[in-house]
Amino acid sequence: MSSLYRKHRPQLFSEIIGQDHVRRVLENTLIQDKVSHAYLFSGPRGTGKTTTARLLARAVNCSKRKKADPCNNCPSCREIAEGRSADIIEIDAASNRGVDEIRDLREKIVFAPLSTKFKVYIIDEVHMLTKDAFNALLKTLEEPPAHAILILATTELHKVPETIISRCIRLHFHLAPAEKVIDLLEKVAKAEKLAIDKPALELVAARAEGSYRDALTLLGSLSAQTEKLTAEQIRAVIGLPSEEALNSLRQAIEHGKTQELAEFLRQFYSSGGDLAVLVKNLADELKKEILAEPAQALTKANLLEELLLLLARSRSSADPSALIISTLIGRALANGANETKPLVKPAMTDLHQAPEATPAVDTVSSKTTQISSEEKKKFWPAFLARVKEQNHALYAVVRSASLVGISEDKLTLAVKFRFYMERLYETKNRQLVEKIAQEIAQAPLALECIVRADLPVEVTVNQEEDLLKTAVDVFEIEGVS
Repeated sequence: MSSLYRKHRPQLFSEIIGQDHVRRVLENTLIQDKVSHAYLFSGPRGTGKTTTARLLARAVNCSKRKKADPCNNCPSCREIAEGRSADIIEIDAASNRGVDEIRDLREKIVFAPLSTKFKVYIIDEVHMLTKDAFNALLKTLEEPPAHAILILATTELHKVPETIISRCIRLHFHLAPAEKVIDLLEKVAKAEKLAIDKPALELVAARAEGSYRDALTLLGSLSAQTEKLTAEQIRAVIGLPSEEALNSLRQAIEHGKTQELAEFLRQFYSSGGDLAVLVKNLADELKKEILAEPAQALTKANLLEELLLLLARSRSSADPSALIISTLIGRALANGANETKPLVKPAMTDLHQAPEATPAVDTVSSKTTQISSEEKKKFWPAFLARVKEQNHALYAVVRSASLVGISEDKLTLAVKFRFYMERLYETKNRQLVEKIAQEIAQAPLALECIVRADLPVEVTVNQEEDLLKTAVDVFEIEGVS
């Protein structure tokens, strides 16, 4: 059962689910006999990029093709489907990323195919190639043999050089809508005679987060563990919190019930629950509510953004569980005191002990001078606009900062909370901030960040829209404007 994804892969273009825009392009090129020498399939994992590449490889080489679909019965189709064709070469760039591998491709691609019309190279995770390997690949893309087709696949398009992208037909694969995944799961469950109810299918689809592969893989794994699948059984097997648990967590946080929250977290953690999964599920619920009612998004979007920042920090923490416990209780304490604060990083020795407030221990360097209002008017809006343009998630932090001063070699920003400072000091964020500041000020500026608890928290309608877009960007949601 664990191979359901392989067993139920699309064999015809009409069976490709949720990627109609991709299907139409490929069908038209096949029908018109205008197949390109290079394609670039981009998009999230598990959305069908490699499967579609293999289907295209069969279609271009099928001797009995009708319109776009391969017959799946001729010798060429059978060889390719069974992985026996010497003319269909799949390369995993994650483990074959060097220039030598691409040079080997260049040397062999010039030879005519042995038994098919086209020799097809499928390079998965192409963004993992080294700079030299990309340069070698570029030469092949510029002068490809007439008998060769290259299909590149990537989950991180931004890491692929523009010189490569510009020489390919680019097709972007979308995350699957939940209803499409549920339809697929129902079809497979019926074919496999699996006993599973609708709420359970909906839970599997939600867990897959738009990935067909993940959905079928999870279904196969679950079906091997129990005869009849219900939503509650699935929650227990894969460690998902129940709806009641999520409601209890949210109520305790929003209403500042720190004692109830501490007891809930203690029981959940001691029973083997995954706190990161708990936070992620709460974030998912908030995301759904925000997209359903964006006009009422402000408070929810603030909490969603804070939960996402917490999850990001927990991934690099030495003790993720302690970090999650302390910050959630810190949030509840702030709500209990009727304060609107982001998640703080309290120091805790016991779940029932109140965290100490984070002191503003950082001070402004004496070298940094106060800037005039006129200078601030020129620099700050330009700086914010550039950050927003290049990294919306970072902009969500920077927009709450205050410009303190600029010296010959330093840019000083003040933030209200220490975890904002930690975010700004992350290497990639710091480099981007300093790069943008230097370009605007026409001078090399090093970032200095200080914590000032007295900074006001101002939220405008535009910022509400920014918060919603940040959530959309982080979750890679398609079709939201």
